[in-house]
Formats: sequence, C-alpha cells, structure tokens
Amino acid sequence: MNFAIDFITNVLGNATVMLGIAACIGLIFLKKSFSDIVMGTTKTMMGYLVLTAGTEIIGPPITLLTTLVQSGLGVDGVLPLYWVVYAESMAEYGTQAALIFIVGFIINIILARVTKWKNLALTVHLQLFWAGFMASIMAGFGYSPAAVIAIGGIISGIYYWIATTISAHYLKPITTEHANFVPSSIALVIAGESGRLFKKGGRSTEDLELPESLNWLKDSVIATCMAMLVMNIVFTIVAGPSVVAGLSGDTPWVLYIIIQSLTFGGGIAVILYGVRMMLAELIPAFSGVAEKLLPNAILGLDYPTVFPYAGTAVMLGFVFSLLGSIVATLVMALTGFSPVVVPGVQINFFEGALVGVYGNAHGGMKNCIFSAFITGFILQFAVALTFPLTGHLIATGGAYEAMDFNTIGYLIARVLSLFKL
Repeated sequence: MNFAIDFITNVLGNATVMLGIAACIGLIFLKKSFSDIVMGTTKTMMGYLVLTAGTEIIGPPITLLTTLVQSGLGVDGVLPLYWVVYAESMAEYGTQAALIFIVGFIINIILARVTKWKNLALTVHLQLFWAGFMASIMAGFGYSPAAVIAIGGIISGIYYWIATTISAHYLKPITTEHANFVPSSIALVIAGESGRLFKKGGRSTEDLELPESLNWLKDSVIATCMAMLVMNIVFTIVAGPSVVAGLSGDTPWVLYIIIQSLTFGGGIAVILYGVRMMLAELIPAFSGVAEKLLPNAILGLDYPTVFPYAGTAVMLGFVFSLLGSIVATLVMALTGFSPVVVPGVQINFFEGALVGVYGNAHGGMKNCIFSAFITGFILQFAVALTFPLTGHLIATGGAYEAMDFNTIGYLIARVLSLFKL
C-alpha cells in the first residue's frame, strides 16, 4: 500500500512526469517517428521544468516584498501561502490527499468524455493542493478516511472539470488551443463579467500609448521588473530600511532591493521561455490524445501559460491585485475585523496577473485594473471566512491562498460541516 501511495504522490503526482506522459502518448497516437517522440516528450518536460525554475527564482523577491508589506502595514495575521499549509496537509493526510487526486482525475476524464464540455485539468501540483485542502477540512469534520477519499475525490473531480470549463469559456477571446486549470475560476468569472461595464472603453493594455522615452515599458518583463522595484522602494520607505537590512546581510539595502527586483524580472523571463517551450510541443501532442480518447478536448494548464498573450496586463494585474489586498488588510485592521489576513503577494502576482489578462480580454485596460483590484480586495475577506473551517491548518497561521479555496471551498466546507461526524 505504501508503494502505491508513493507512486501516486511522487510519480503520477509529479506534473513534469504527467505532462511528459501526455505528450508521449499523444505523439504515439499521431504516429510520429521515434526521434520526434523523444524530442517532443523531452522538450515538454524540459519546458515545464524551466517554468518551475522561474517560479523558484521569483520566490526570494516575493518573500522580500511580503516582509516589507507586513512590516509596513504593521499587522500580523493569517498569511495565505500554499506551501506552508500544503506541507501540513500532506504530513497529516498524505494518503487521503493522493487518492483524492487520483479519484478526482478519473472523474474529470469521465466528465470530459461523456459531456459536451471537453475540458481536462492537467496542472497537477494545483490539483494536489486542492486535494490536500479537501482532505484537511473533511478530516477536521470527523469524516472517515474512506469517506474523505470517496466524497473528496468526487467533489474534486467535478471541481477540476468545472474550473477548467470556466477558464476555457472566458479564454475564448485570447485562444482556444488550451485553457487554465487554476483554483481561481471565481476570479475569472469576475474578470469576464465585469468586462460588461467597460465595453465602450475597451482599449487593450497592449495598445497603451507611451512617450518615446518610456517605450521600454512595452517590454513586459522590464515593465514588471520596474513595477516590483517601485513597490519595493515604496514599502522600504514605509517599513524602514532596517527591515531590508535584516534580510540583505552584508549587501547594502539599496543594492539588495535593486538586485531582488531584477531577479524577479529574470524569473518572469525564465517562466515565459518555459511556457513557450512546453506549449510548442504539448498542444500538438495532446491533440493526438484528444483525437483518440477525448475528442475535441481542451487541456487546463498553469497560470503562466496565458502571460505571453498580454504582458502589460500581467504587470497591471499584479500591481492592482496587491493594492486591492493591501486596502482590504487596512480595512480589517482599522475596523477590528478578525482574523486579519496579510497580503500573500505570491498569489497577488499569479492570480492578479491571470485576472489582468482575462480582464483585459473582456473589457480592456479599465477592466484589467478594476477586476484585479476587486479580486485582490475580496480575496482577503474570503480567506478570513474560510480560515476557521480548516481544522488542523489553523495552528499554522497559514491558508490556501487562491480565490476558489476561499469561495467554492468555503461553501463546500459549510455544507460538509452540516454532516460532520
């Protein structure tokens, strides 16, 4: 049994392996040569690893900004951050979470096969995050391990399918080649529907007219890097240089925030390169799988797969999502709302950038800014409502960070609590 769980968690639960398997099977179905199969499979896996390396590169700069925001706002509270709570979920309920993922994946395949919505989630680490969340809340309500796996697996499979279907629907103005599976589908609904408010002023973020001296801002990587630098400078002024000095060691604090901001931009460049490499091989290969197993299927992929479509929207989405979360935290602190939720920054980048791209597609720059700000604001209060329902995770002071965990997940937790044992 332990071998089976280790296999599920470490092999099937590895996004690089799963994407490689999907590419390999697809290329075999397309009757490609052995050389093409090896090349396509390897490039798909390498592309995802490059993407992952990029997300690791931006980790320290995000940690710096998170520390500055917390110190600058002068509040301490719940911190939405995946890896802290996911590690705790797997330590306590790793077996149930792994099996929830597998049951959910099978349910998703069945739904994509028998319904007209042919959408399959394949962002494995995010699916595992959701499975860990389900295991934690259900175990906290006293459900047996069998019930956690069966009920949690069914709920998860339906959720994987619905979330990818929502993404595919709102992504149509951008591309129909793929969708996203990310736990941010409610944020995408907000981004898509709020666009109706801005149809008359729907100029795209990518058509932003700048003076010649600011043409460098049209490069999305440079613009995002400069946005990070500005936010680091502002919050260093608010929090005090001593906060940065505590992190920078022997490096002067001014140089440290410059280097970290440049590192963030470099990480984004790496992510975008990995995305392009992966999609160039995966989408044609997956068409082979789809033709045989899931005709006309759309694959749900990670957050950064849409970033290349609207680089300026990525930057604006990040900035205004973070501003929305900061405003919400200040409202909490000033009104005595409890628990106070501190901006996670990481989710403001990934979810905010995603919302920015979708919002821009459905209402231009005005909607990009509005939807990013409002979703960043709502997220803080949604986390505060869900946090008390997360059982053993409360002791960590952390929370699953994206919108769906704290809206759809909140509603699921409330319903499950009515039948708790």
